[in-house]
Amino acid sequence: MRPMLSVVKPPDLYGDGWLIGGLILMLLGAGNWVVGLTKTEQYSHVLARASQSGFDQSYLSFEELDDRSDSAVLAPLTQQERNVSFANARVDFYHATFLTGQVLFSLGLLFTMVAFIAAIRRDARRAMRSNRPPAPAG
Repeated sequence: MRPMLSVVKPPDLYGDGWLIGGLILMLLGAGNWVVGLTKTEQYSHVLARASQSGFDQSYLSFEELDDRSDSAVLAPLTQQERNVSFANARVDFYHATFLTGQVLFSLGLLFTMVAFIAAIRRDARRAMRSNRPPAPAG
């Protein structure tokens, strides 16, 4: 009589598409999670520094400026606003990357757990079938 316990063999695992897919999703999700987190923090600090310095919006109502002098006088102010706008867009993008990474990692973890459970159940069924006594002839 053979023992009831058997070990799940590596070919049973790395041949399972659900397990490989889950591991790939986990790796991709972890990468997005880390990149999204670090870049969101980086650009949030840029925005915090810009908000501390602040800029005055009163230049928008200068009637004394004509089209020619307008661009020369207001260029530094609008460039700073443009940089803040770009930083806001980057924070939003990397925050979405962060959230997507969390979702991908969670789905990968779920797929991997389901694949492991299926492999264990499959192996247990195989072991049970091989340990059954032969049916009586009749």
